[in-house]
Amino acid sequence: MFETIVTNNEINFNELEKKIYKFVCLLGCNLIKEFIEKYDEKLQDERDKNAFRHRGLKNDSIKTVMGVVEFKKAIYEYKENDKTKYKFLLDENLKLSEFGKISENLVERILNIAVETNSYRDASEQIMQMLNISISHETVRDIVIKAGIKITEKENEEIKLNQKEKLVAGTKEIPVLFEEADGLWINLQGKDRKEQIEKYKISCKKTGKEYKEPTSVKSELKLHVSYEGWKKDDKRNSLVNKMYIAGFMSSSELKKRRDAKIYQKYDVSKIKLRVLNGDGASWISQLATKETIQQRDNFHIHQEIMRDIQEDEYRRQLERLIAEKRYDEVPVYLEYLRYELRR
Repeated sequence: MFETIVTNNEINFNELEKKIYKFVCLLGCNLIKEFIEKYDEKLQDERDKNAFRHRGLKNDSIKTVMGVVEFKKAIYEYKENDKTKYKFLLDENLKLSEFGKISENLVERILNIAVETNSYRDASEQIMQMLNISISHETVRDIVIKAGIKITEKENEEIKLNQKEKLVAGTKEIPVLFEEADGLWINLQGKDRKEQIEKYKISCKKTGKEYKEPTSVKSELKLHVSYEGWKKDDKRNSLVNKMYIAGFMSSSELKKRRDAKIYQKYDVSKIKLRVLNGDGASWISQLATKETIQQRDNFHIHQEIMRDIQEDEYRRQLERLIAEKRYDEVPVYLEYLRYELRR
């Protein structure tokens, strides 16, 4: 291959890069195939020959970041409770991912790309452009859903352990913890829409309220982030040690997840102050602890100003006081506006 490329009068670097990349990926897949089959032969030699009878080879494959690796593996016959069963010793020893015949490295790349794109189809296209593998958007969706289920199961187990005071406590000491919470209303479709309508029907029946078919069905996606502060001398004000929680859940469930995560990461007895930013919604207030100071963030402060003060001159003056951190003057100016605008 290299001799053919070099003998050409002109070399297109982009094409050269693509050809070498494909060649290296193919080489990598062949090396993995050779290793897997050699390892399977080793398991064959070391097995209990009385317990496991060799019954031939079966074709199999696994998707990796380098491409599809095709190989052969031995199938064995064994007895269990006088019943004949079959197994692959290779599968038990390779410890493949829980997502099927896909390597964990590829699963990680798929998840990273999926959260940065607008759809599963976009993620699928980016994966094909970036990696030497073709993954359908249905496969991307299945992996994301399975990963979400695994995360939920893990978090639910952490909540149970925390409630039983058996969760391992964190050791990191910080004096202040910052938190932000917000909600995003999203139109539901398909199965989620039907489930929400059924819940609404049941609620109407219990309360004696007349049921009317809703034109749109929405649910609030709750978002929470905690962090330790901001990076020094960073113009972008990058947050330090961000930790996110997001999902369609009640405020009490969000609080339980938040408490378990923070308990595992920090020595909570050393946190003297917690600052909670939000838009003032009642569910956000339920996240507060006795060490918490609640406040509205800049976005929602200016949103309230825009909504309540239509006069540009007065609005700009109030925004100027806040921007210059002249907070003591804000209540005085608001009192002045009450009488000036008679509101």
